[in-house]
Amino acid sequence: MKRKSNNFSRRLRNLFILTGLRQEILAYRAGVSIEMVRQWESGAKLPNVEQFKAIASFFGLPYTWFLDGRDIAPSDMVASLGLSEDTVCLLMELAASESEEVLDAVDDAVYAVVAVVNAVYDDLLRVAEESVRKLAPSETER
Repeated sequence: MKRKSNNFSRRLRNLFILTGLRQEILAYRAGVSIEMVRQWESGAKLPNVEQFKAIASFFGLPYTWFLDGRDIAPSDMVASLGLSEDTVCLLMELAASESEEVLDAVDDAVYAVVAVVNAVYDDLLRVAEESVRKLAPSETER
């Protein structure tokens, strides 16, 4: 399904990526199906007012931020998302752009960073597991 562009879906999608929180947990908290959360994220549907409030509470952000992004201070985003204030300020400046090309480029950059972080994590996990196997005595040595 082709994504529709709107502030809400773009921000929701990026929050899932940045925070690592799962759609299933939001669905439970908002009292909706996982499919509904996916439709919000894709831009196919928008939540109602009560669902907006549940989403905002889930991420610790004011619900108006999902619409226009102007009612939240960068320092509040830092606390909610665990990012540096410089990073949040830069992301907010880019998000304020009306250009679809800029917003799409920001999305692509976020996805690329997350992919790199996940790959590094997977490699570290593999190395740690190999190290534990080498250090653990084998069955024949016991």
